[in-house]
Amino acid sequence: MKNQINNHGFSKAEVMVVLCALLVFLAILIKSLSDNKDTNNYSMLKKQAENFIYKVSIYKDMYTRDDNVYYLDYLIDNDYAIDLSNPFDATDSCDRYESFVKIEGSKKSVSLKCGHFLVEGVSDGEYTIYQLSDWTEEAANGEFSILYNYRKNGEEVGDHYMLENEFIDFYNEKEDSHIVSLAEVSGDDVQLVTKSMYREKIEVKKIG
Repeated sequence: MKNQINNHGFSKAEVMVVLCALLVFLAILIKSLSDNKDTNNYSMLKKQAENFIYKVSIYKDMYTRDDNVYYLDYLIDNDYAIDLSNPFDATDSCDRYESFVKIEGSKKSVSLKCGHFLVEGVSDGEYTIYQLSDWTEEAANGEFSILYNYRKNGEEVGDHYMLENEFIDFYNEKEDSHIVSLAEVSGDDVQLVTKSMYREKIEVKKIG
């Protein structure tokens, strides 16, 4: 049986072949554009980390710590830096409580978390980008941490559990206090509470 010919002289089979080829080409194009966007975002995340190290190098003498760890939170609070934008979400900022630079002699290492992505590396060295899941109480292949909240009059105050730095800021704001450590959380009606939490940490790219 002969293929039916449409008004433009193409058979149905030929039209289907052309449409399939166009769909394959479109899929390849979309994948290429997506890969380029991801590559640009990864490069921007690395640049943000390098800028963070630079800021700490300038202002570290104004904020000395026994452990030589300098958090983004401090730089922002003291106007040494502004919020670093999340390359993957323009409406969001990098995490000021999980992002820090550690200085050991001439070595400066950085950990910068932006949304569900984390970049870790050493100045003038290689950087590794990871994708993170949300914190959960179920064990996962990745990271473990103790997160904090507090009860007042028997009721939990925060709507989620927090890492130490974030919790201290939250507690100070809620209680109009100025504690600097967890040991200072006290009061007849106040109780510090903790949870063991986990999240997945998956390596997605290395950048030299």
